[in-house]
Amino acid sequence: MFTRSPRPVPRFSVRVASLLVAIAALVASRARAQDATTWRGVIFGTVKDSTGARLAAAQIVVLTTGIQTVSDDSGTFRLTGLPAGRVTVEVRRLGYAVSDLAVTLADGEARELGVVLAAAAAALERVDVKADATRGKMGGFNMRRVRGIGTFITREEIERRHPGRTSQLLSYVSGLYVQQENSDMRPSAVGMRRSAGISAQSNCVVQLYVDGQHYPDGRIDDFRPVEVEGLEIYKSASEIPAVFRSRDTMCGLIAIWTRDPSAARR
Repeated sequence: MFTRSPRPVPRFSVRVASLLVAIAALVASRARAQDATTWRGVIFGTVKDSTGARLAAAQIVVLTTGIQTVSDDSGTFRLTGLPAGRVTVEVRRLGYAVSDLAVTLADGEARELGVVLAAAAAALERVDVKADATRGKMGGFNMRRVRGIGTFITREEIERRHPGRTSQLLSYVSGLYVQQENSDMRPSAVGMRRSAGISAQSNCVVQLYVDGQHYPDGRIDDFRPVEVEGLEIYKSASEIPAVFRSRDTMCGLIAIWTRDPSAARR
């Protein structure tokens, strides 16, 4: 009785099988890498003030990564593509103290974050106002700033932000919109989004005061940032101090305080 010996496997078939295995391993490796990219960490949440009001235009930055976003009109934000591990989230908004929050993320974790910002005026409650700060042209500005009603932009903040136009400083103030002109040579007009039930589409223009005097038909960009010592912004008639109040301020008011000419030249 004869036993048939097994037929040898052709070398070509072995090579094809090895090639298929290698291709399958490569596809699996790329799929794992794609999954790792797709499922990186997410942080989302809402920015509010101490009264519970939602804050728009807050800047949220993940330090060391450069990943950042800005809260929308409802105060919500979303950061994606975050690495696993411990990260620090910095939240900034003009008129409020900076908040740093540490978050530890697992691979692909989505974490909700509630952010509450304290008004910057709260940090001034225990600060004594020097006598010379309450005198002169800026005396009223400094006193009103300590009271904390309205939004104030100081000379220090202007120098820190280095705006090309004075109107660019208002992009950090919620409730305002800057109507950009078609020509770079024409200054921008400022309007109020929410004031006495009037919408931005109703041509509700904010009134301007310059050094305590009404500035009708003027524009905020009539003054260069280097010429401005400070700004105070009031978004409703109920906020406006009596020194500025008039029948034409229902849409809000911006008071511009100019610098001493010699200081501006320096």
